[in-house]
Amino acid sequence: MRGRLLNLPAVARALAFALVAVALVAAALHFRASAPRVQALRVSPATAPDPLAAELQRCQVLAAQAKDDAGCEAAWAESRRRFFTYPSPPSAASPPAASPKSSDR
Repeated sequence: MRGRLLNLPAVARALAFALVAVALVAAALHFRASAPRVQALRVSPATAPDPLAAELQRCQVLAAQAKDDAGCEAAWAESRRRFFTYPSPPSAASPPAASPKSSDR
């Protein structure tokens, strides 16, 4: 008899290689099938009554041509101004809401 019919280390090694190959094929199929899909941004008129939002959406549709559009540049400037400007603090003339205090204790 030349050798054992069931050489367990060799069978285990072959099985491990087969499992790694199956895992690689499954990963390749998964990443090929689930390619990221870009969906267009849909804004309903009810959620965007702001004319600036409508102008920014128009500029988004224009894409690369928007850099030469004066309306888009003005809209971007206004958007930056709104984003980077803090809301004005309450003026000193308006007193804070007075809490009722009871002095009858």
